[in-house]
Amino acid sequence: MNVGGHMTAVLSLKNVSFQVGEKVLIDRVSFDVQEGSCLCIVGPSGSGKSTLIRLFNRLNVKTSGDIFYRDHPIEFYPVSELRHRIAMVFQLTSVFPGSVADNLKMALQFRSKEKVADDDPRFVSALNHSGLASSYLSENAELLSGGEQQRMGIARALVTDPHVLCLDEPTSALDVEAAHQVVNTIKSLRDKMTVVMVNHRLEEVEEVATHVAMIDAGKIVEIGTVDEFFHHPKTDRLKAFLAAYRRQGGSE
Repeated sequence: MNVGGHMTAVLSLKNVSFQVGEKVLIDRVSFDVQEGSCLCIVGPSGSGKSTLIRLFNRLNVKTSGDIFYRDHPIEFYPVSELRHRIAMVFQLTSVFPGSVADNLKMALQFRSKEKVADDDPRFVSALNHSGLASSYLSENAELLSGGEQQRMGIARALVTDPHVLCLDEPTSALDVEAAHQVVNTIKSLRDKMTVVMVNHRLEEVEEVATHVAMIDAGKIVEIGTVDEFFHHPKTDRLKAFLAAYRRQGGSE
């Protein structure tokens, strides 16, 4: 399945499976993620959403099939390079002791072992793109609110200038106001890079996505533009999933 019209595929999955022991978690998945798209992956709990995106930069290693990044198998790239090209932000941001600047500096030092100045201009740019003012650089990272820490986590991913930003349930641990701020941050990033996000809050998905995929029991159920997905679902499984979500008033 081709996601994103006539654009160039930045990621392509071809018949990809992942299993642990006898348990198949991702089952023969194939789709493309196009340059400049924002693909949201949804599905019931335990369906394989987070497992799937962790395959993109080899946090999980596929059992079979092929994953291509810019027309090369992902194994073509050294793992450290792949993870800076395809950056990952998790549900709970890990916060290291020290200032916000220290946390951003750590990301650059992991990347290249270079000596990084405390006022590196990449810090301010990354913070601004993540919705935080430059004044946050001197703040104690451990004292930030949950929403601020999550946006710092996004800034830490952005500071290495990735081509693809993967977000795994970035708002699920946040209150409504903080989640709204993070959603606005993600919307502002769509014009700058390709975004892939796992999210169970469908109202957020409808707000940020260009394309949506539903996964269930490790298989892709349906994938399409955000309008097709929400307003013209083709499969009975997706229709039932959307109906159940709406019956619950938009929350799991």
